Amino acid sequence: MSPPVLKQIKIPESNGDASRRHSILVLSPNTSDDRYTTNKKQMKKHILFILPYLNQGGTEKQALSLIEGLRDRYKISLLAPDGKGAAQFKALPILQREFTRWDFNFFKGLPELIKGIKEIQKEQAIDLVHIHGAHELMLPVRWMFKKLPIIFTVHGYHGEGARFSYQMSCWFSNWFANQVISVCEAEYNLLRELGLSEKKLQLIYNGVKEPVLDSAKSGELAQRFNLDPSTQIILGTAARLNEAKGLTYLLKAFAALTPRYSPKGRGEQDLRLVIAGNGDLEVSLKQEAQDLGISDRVIFTGYLDDLPNLMQLFDIFVLPSLQEACSLACAEAMSQSKPVVGTRVGGIAEQVSDRETGFIVDPRDPNGLAAKLAELIADQDLRDRFAKNGCDRYRQLFSSEIMLTKTAELYDKLL
Repeated sequence: MSPPVLKQIKIPESNGDASRRHSILVLSPNTSDDRYTTNKKQMKKHILFILPYLNQGGTEKQALSLIEGLRDRYKISLLAPDGKGAAQFKALPILQREFTRWDFNFFKGLPELIKGIKEIQKEQAIDLVHIHGAHELMLPVRWMFKKLPIIFTVHGYHGEGARFSYQMSCWFSNWFANQVISVCEAEYNLLRELGLSEKKLQLIYNGVKEPVLDSAKSGELAQRFNLDPSTQIILGTAARLNEAKGLTYLLKAFAALTPRYSPKGRGEQDLRLVIAGNGDLEVSLKQEAQDLGISDRVIFTGYLDDLPNLMQLFDIFVLPSLQEACSLACAEAMSQSKPVVGTRVGGIAEQVSDRETGFIVDPRDPNGLAAKLAELIADQDLRDRFAKNGCDRYRQLFSSEIMLTKTAELYDKLL
């Protein structure tokens, strides 16, 4: 750092006679050293991400993609509970603080959340808060910061209380949010129907990166799970093993394709079904596969970090969900040129263009699902056409670059 310098300043007499001046010496910083000049205007805007949990679902994956893609443009900090998916976030070179999940212990989690916000604010003033998935987290943020911009992303709700959760999101967002991101048009329309101000709504589809695939790793996964893409038709899905994902109907559909009396299935095709993911229904789904007589052809992989290289082995991707917003797994399948059979729920019909990139079927209809899978299994040309069209649609609507660009535009609008 350059030393301060002495400067001479001449001051005229108070009677206005400029010919009579006094000189004084003042100590002044050396302005040639730019480290003395304020760089506030050059500082990155500070975005605080708040998540209600860090598991291994779509909410976390989408938030992780945003942080990774935007941290060169903004200073990003994270406030979230610990969880099974925390390791990927902790590997990032960003400021992070934890709080206890509110559904575990609200009275411990609330003060920890407030403390975490204060510590992050002390590091650098927060310019915008982006809250994911839990509308109730907006309340303490707005209580602490009356004018700070808040963006809330609705990531979809599941279960019997889903509609009430959407309604609560609308109420909280009308009161506290500046903007609300919907990840699919179906949810956009539902939120608007439930009273959310349309001026606050923004449609930004979930996006995924184009995968960098490693054929050697795919080969290792094929060997690990006894898969042979050269001789087998491999159907696959990736999902949390819970009721909302409709996997029981997929098992029933697969059983219809591969009846007990034919180890290879109708048309003597050697079929395999791969289910990637973990969850509460893992034991019961495995038992169901056993009861249906298909357990020798159904592979439960558990949770995998290396999903893209597993997905490379699939011939057809299946999404039998009963509730879904914008599926990251579906977008990943499309990015790898996989034909998709999905259900007519949430945003799936926006991702899969029926009879162009795949088939859309009714939920809870294993016979209808089996019929469309059979059609694709029997027609390689149809699979190839759907695959190419699906990849084109991915690049037009569901790429990571599109999601990052639209999100950054929304940030800049509020900053």
